[in-house]
Amino acid sequence: MIGSDVHEAERFIQAFRAAAGQPGESVSTNLEATATDPMFPGAILPWYRGPGNVTVYYALARTFGEWRRLRPLLLSFAGPTLTNFSGRPHPLNPALSQEAVIDQASPAVVARFYPHPETAASTERALARLMAMVARTPVRADAPPETTNRVLARLRDHLNASAFDDATAILDQCRREHRLDALNLQFLEIEILASARDWSAIADLPAFETLVQTRRPPAVTVALLESLYQTAFADVPDDIDIYVRDVRPRARDLIRLPAPPSLTTGAWRLYGMEALCGAPLAQDLAVSALSAGVDLGVLAERIAQLSPRGPRAVQPEETSVEGLIADADIGGTLMGAEQVFAALANLPEAERAELIRRVSIGQGLAQLQEKFGDETPPADWLQWLQAITDPAFTTAASVARSGAEEWPCRILEDPVTAKTLATALDNAPDSDVGADRLLDGLPHFVGWLQRDEAFPRPSSQTVYEAALGRLMYGGRSSAPMLDSAGVLARALISDGLPSAAYSRLLGDLLEFSGEGAGLRTAYWLIEMVEETLAAPAPDQSARERFWQGVIARLQPIAAQLSQAQHILLAGLASALGWQEALPANLVKNDQQDPGLAARLGDMQIAIYTLTEAAAAQAVLALKQLAPRVNVRVNSDHVGSVGLKNLSETADLFVVVAASAKHAATDFIRAKRNNRPLVYAAGRGASSILRAIEDWAQTSTDVAARPS
Repeated sequence: MIGSDVHEAERFIQAFRAAAGQPGESVSTNLEATATDPMFPGAILPWYRGPGNVTVYYALARTFGEWRRLRPLLLSFAGPTLTNFSGRPHPLNPALSQEAVIDQASPAVVARFYPHPETAASTERALARLMAMVARTPVRADAPPETTNRVLARLRDHLNASAFDDATAILDQCRREHRLDALNLQFLEIEILASARDWSAIADLPAFETLVQTRRPPAVTVALLESLYQTAFADVPDDIDIYVRDVRPRARDLIRLPAPPSLTTGAWRLYGMEALCGAPLAQDLAVSALSAGVDLGVLAERIAQLSPRGPRAVQPEETSVEGLIADADIGGTLMGAEQVFAALANLPEAERAELIRRVSIGQGLAQLQEKFGDETPPADWLQWLQAITDPAFTTAASVARSGAEEWPCRILEDPVTAKTLATALDNAPDSDVGADRLLDGLPHFVGWLQRDEAFPRPSSQTVYEAALGRLMYGGRSSAPMLDSAGVLARALISDGLPSAAYSRLLGDLLEFSGEGAGLRTAYWLIEMVEETLAAPAPDQSARERFWQGVIARLQPIAAQLSQAQHILLAGLASALGWQEALPANLVKNDQQDPGLAARLGDMQIAIYTLTEAAAAQAVLALKQLAPRVNVRVNSDHVGSVGLKNLSETADLFVVVAASAKHAATDFIRAKRNNRPLVYAAGRGASSILRAIEDWAQTSTDVAARPS
């Protein structure tokens, strides 16, 4: 359907007919019923040009989600064998009156196509069959079981938004459903803890020493090293004696060259300290640390003395193929696999076969092939997007997970390269295999975008739009990945968009959230409303339509909304001047939540965020919900006396990771000493309140508190 209701759709059809000069009834004109059918994804409109001329068809979709459903249907029923439809959208020509009418309806996607002269009648019948098929196809109520790659993509989706409790729930699902072995479950746990920067939890893992001696992903090696640094030097300056006594016995076997990609500052400092201990390859360790471009702290000058010529790239010695396979097997990097496959390709066939027959070499190569495939893996996202339709590329998800850690983000500094990447995302094939692999990889791609130090980068706006669009394409065949979509939407809204793009974005976000909002989706929608309020609106009417759409989504579940959500809606309505327009079932006169008030009692709750307006709104709402609670807010960029006191005394500490500095969050966690610490999965007041509600409902710390 085109339009918000049947009446709007009928007015659109009448305007289109008048502009196109449509004649009487025909098989083609019956297609106009698609524009008024709520079950049809978009519409198909014919431009019947009279005897002797082939009919031109317009395929319209209000949202990217609808286009994701409509496009494969058109390819199946009226693809290249009957018409010139290739699956690509087309720009509209306002000089054509009927296309000007279409443009006024603001569809997200429009494709123009026409049949070959000899297939005109067949095309009309095929499109009529398509329409009939959609009409009699029941709406699927259940979803098929998800693959393990999709489940792991959801875990990364949650981590992108610092939704650590949701990510832990995915880990528990993998454990419960026996999707992964014990070692890979341990790797996932470390990934979650590292994202939460819970270094003490990693350093205290009972299996830490075992992990040091185990083949592991590079990201796990980085997390183990960073945890050792942070737990040893959180409160004291870097010191060689402390390193030798407390850290080196656990770190020495983790420090290797070449260093893992994305090595963090603390880990690089351990490399420098290991070099100062006179370790083998001490000079190369020092050169690598100096060349990393990170702050090596108080020991930087001593480390530099080990390399008289200053920072330079370490020139690797010539390594045998056997050595390359062994290093790649231990390191587990895409770069290592690429070197192995290149070296094997240069060997004579007989020598290559003899080498692979050796047990140790064959096992190491088999490990690489299981993770990255039988051929040289993609070297960047552009190559990955080109490869996802290849049936043999069965390791696409694994390569995406590794690429998100290894592939450099600096390519985004070049606007031309960013535009090329956006185009590649837009044009990524939509075959069943390609679409599934793309959806599995997109959360990892979003995580890679967030690694960019300048995120959100204005010159990368086209990349964010393209990635969000592809997430929305997949949202109709799978439960939507709201967290990654929210990350991209916040980046686009805060950076500013042209009016038309802004209008499309808000309409697509509403569609992406689904018709049947749940409690989690409700918080997500409220968060998006907060984002539109915090940023300038290039199209005020589009923003108001979005707010109205959110209210329409929430009305059917008003009875299930928490008191916090009701208070947030009332506050937003007040800010919008909509107090009188807010539906009665979304308004609650009793502002206090007796259950939450009893659980929180007179607790002291600390909130750390750099978005002070959202914190102020959260404090106001929290005081309404639980009047006796004491709420303190801090926005210091580094560890300060005030932040130290708050970290050590607060009963509950809420960190808004999307609006925080790593130095401050590490400082807070170090000072908490296992006292309750939770993260908000967003940067608005709704995310803060959700984090407090979730903690209060599940924590045993509040059960015994007096009310």
